Amino acid sequence: MDIENYHYDVSFLSFERNSNIPEITWKVMQLLLKAFEEKSILFKGDQTIKLAEIGCGPGERTIGYFRGLHFKSGFDIRATDINTTFTGQNDYQFAACNNDGSTAATKELNEITNNAGLAVKAFLQAISSQTMPIKSFSIKRGNSFKDNLLNLLAWNSDHAEAERKTFSMAFICHCLYYVFDESVPEDSFQQIFRSLANDILSDNGIAIFCHSIPKPDSCMALQWKFKNQYITNTNPTTEEYEKNALDCIIKRCCQNYNLPCYKVEFPTKIYFSQAFLNQQDIARDISRYDELSQDTIDNIQRLLLIPRRSLKELYMDQSDIGLNSLFDTVLPIIKQHGGIPEYDALQIVLSQHASPQLRKDVESIVEQLNSDVLSTFG
Repeated sequence: MDIENYHYDVSFLSFERNSNIPEITWKVMQLLLKAFEEKSILFKGDQTIKLAEIGCGPGERTIGYFRGLHFKSGFDIRATDINTTFTGQNDYQFAACNNDGSTAATKELNEITNNAGLAVKAFLQAISSQTMPIKSFSIKRGNSFKDNLLNLLAWNSDHAEAERKTFSMAFICHCLYYVFDESVPEDSFQQIFRSLANDILSDNGIAIFCHSIPKPDSCMALQWKFKNQYITNTNPTTEEYEKNALDCIIKRCCQNYNLPCYKVEFPTKIYFSQAFLNQQDIARDISRYDELSQDTIDNIQRLLLIPRRSLKELYMDQSDIGLNSLFDTVLPIIKQHGGIPEYDALQIVLSQHASPQLRKDVESIVEQLNSDVLSTFG
């Protein structure tokens, strides 16, 4: 195990494998998208849905969200991420030359190198297996918070202007946290919403944000303490919450750009094994890491998604945000809750030009969805 460096992609993938966040989010997203389908919102006739995937990650989330929907007209996905593990070193585009996209995708999967991005492989696999009716996709590496977002999403950056305000949907899932790493986060938030309002969404386009919110003892509250240092404990005050919680920031940005916004909340959890709990004393001492089981190492990788620092740096830090303090804070929460609780939100954002009927339909759908989520997930 590399104790000298922090590897975000390793932590993230461990986190994804060992939480119910993907599963619960998928169920909630399925309810939302099926409600859209029933009311013919976005899913209309033979019109391909042009989908912006901002912060696409490994690509599997998007595929999962649309699994089970019977929309033959398919999707044109434009994805971007800053991490080369997900995008690959080079931009990538795929469009079947005929109706047999599955065969073309299978052939491409057999020919691409191991260096291809995880999202590239995931989208090709989805086409090959006909899991999701993707007609075409492009993936570009870039910083959605600083770079020209329309250029990143356009098929041809030299002709990006022709694609202005042509996207039916935009997904921004679990990536806005990283705006806080920018030099002036407020400017980056404004840039994203300015781009959505002026460059990306069509008149009846819909953006779906998905993110965690910092309720007491949650994973996000732990990040606020150990990474961002916004709070000194794991129970943010109302003032702290309203200042830095993404649901509040998104609501404010939507008000600035006159974008209708609706919210659904649901509980999730990140799991840790008994082996990790049994080896907690060893896990506190990096000089004994050769004694750890592989399972415990995987648990530690998952835990590092909270402070996002190297083990060596955390170990040397004897303050209240160092390794010992992290264990002292996290272990009682895991024992009490059977894992680290998380609380997630979907925020559905419409174009400022959305029709009155679309606004009414989405408001009704979200009201019913909140009721269904409360009765299903508590």
